[in-house]
Amino acid sequence: MMDTALAPPVTRPLRRRLALRLPEGWQALLGALIVLGLIPILFRMDPARFKPFFYDIQASGTLAERPFTGEWWWAWRFLANGLGTTVLVALLSILLSLPLATVFALLRLSAPLPLRIPAVLLIEGIRALPVLLFIWFTFRFLARQGVELAVMWPVVIALTLYTTVVNAETLRAGILALPTGQMEAARSLGMSYFQAMGYVILPQTFRHMLPPLIAQFVTLLKDTSLGYIVGLRELTRHAEILYQGQRNPMETIYVVALIYFILNYLLGQLALWVHRRLD
Repeated sequence: MMDTALAPPVTRPLRRRLALRLPEGWQALLGALIVLGLIPILFRMDPARFKPFFYDIQASGTLAERPFTGEWWWAWRFLANGLGTTVLVALLSILLSLPLATVFALLRLSAPLPLRIPAVLLIEGIRALPVLLFIWFTFRFLARQGVELAVMWPVVIALTLYTTVVNAETLRAGILALPTGQMEAARSLGMSYFQAMGYVILPQTFRHMLPPLIAQFVTLLKDTSLGYIVGLRELTRHAEILYQGQRNPMETIYVVALIYFILNYLLGQLALWVHRRLD
């Protein structure tokens, strides 16, 4: 039976009903206006605290009348370094998890019982843990075993394993959703089980499940912020260091939230584009 948590992609009419019947382009514009509309509110709080990000502001809160010197680029470079780590960790985790997820999905579906039971226990066990706890456990486990790695790699390993079990269930649901006659037809043509999976079943599964896999990448991108628990200096951690020095936490958090919004919006649009192309 298909996992109820793995619902099929939301159809376009339902998306429009959930979005107050606004066209997709207007939905994006409305979201951007809501986010940008918070700027005046934050400026009323203390406009000078945006100085590291945008422009020079006098202590009185008025714009300084002097030529632009580019002094605020240091803050953006600092955040860009953290953003690079965030994207790298997420990209490595998603690329490493896809082949592993395929293996675990096949183990759950058709492996002998001695192999299927450990796969089920591992998948359900990891899924039951919070991501933050699993990152901390992976870091401490590797340290206890004497494995010396850069702080990024325990986070990559933890997120890879966590994403693997989620994608394994997604792929398993996609395989079960295909008509059973396709496997029977492939076997009747003389293909082995693995040939039928490799040439017939899995290509269709990846084609239909690509949008939810991209959506999982959005989740993974946000989960990288949990790496702070082991000292990973990604985007959120760099933002924390920045606002501790500048004493502008709300303004820094707003800028970082805007960066996450733009990244996740672009990935969401990519998922919708892929879904339309596959339809």
